[in-house]
Amino acid sequence: MIRWIRVAVALVLALALSASVYWGYTLFLLATGLIVFGVAYGWPRLTDSPQPRATSIMLFLFGAAGLLAAYRDDTAPYLDWLPVLAGLGLLWTFVQNLTRGMGASDAVANVSAQVAGVVIALSASTWVAAITVPGDKESIVVGLVSLIVAGCMTALPWPATYTSPLAIAMSTAVAGILSVLIFESSLSLPVSLILGAIMGLLVAGVDRMLGLIAHSKYQAVSLELSQNLELKKNVEKARSFAVQLALGATPIALGGVVVYSLERIAF
Repeated sequence: MIRWIRVAVALVLALALSASVYWGYTLFLLATGLIVFGVAYGWPRLTDSPQPRATSIMLFLFGAAGLLAAYRDDTAPYLDWLPVLAGLGLLWTFVQNLTRGMGASDAVANVSAQVAGVVIALSASTWVAAITVPGDKESIVVGLVSLIVAGCMTALPWPATYTSPLAIAMSTAVAGILSVLIFESSLSLPVSLILGAIMGLLVAGVDRMLGLIAHSKYQAVSLELSQNLELKKNVEKARSFAVQLALGATPIALGGVVVYSLERIAF
């Protein structure tokens, strides 16, 4: 049942984004802020950061800055400040890890995890850029629905060998159905099928890669050295709400890159 937490998280975030597409641009910005919060809070707990609070603050600040930059940018490609923020985030991660001392353990792993978190948090801003691109926004709704369906498939209590192909197949099928029955005049069937397949592949890939991290041993030194076995049992990573929050929010954040690219290329 713990797997369905990530589906619930993804469902709430995706529904918020889908509804805000039709209810207002400002509301859409707030909905993407939920994605940034989910990544910022869950990612350090998923990757066992020895500085979880500092890392969460860092990820949220850069994610929020990316959203604000995309919101205020009114000229294509609407992501002019993204490289600058990515560079500053990279610099921050090195400085933050230097504060742990030169002899700190797992420095490479922690820096790599933080850099990946910065990239994911900044990816959420592509949803704001996607809705800013002139044209119909049906691809945003189709992409979000595909993400939800694929997430439900990966949450099934079956091995990833079965759930991953099922996620890709179902998300592709749902995207095609939406194109034919609802968005026929604005979104072609081939484009919808490609979008659904990519979203399914994205969710399946994230599930496989981050799922391995969720079930791996803790890297944080304080937990490794702890002799309190009951404490270790209570903070089992794979059963942590924060970890499931990260697993649910990460595919949605990265999905914005797919939708934005489609908006820029196909329309």
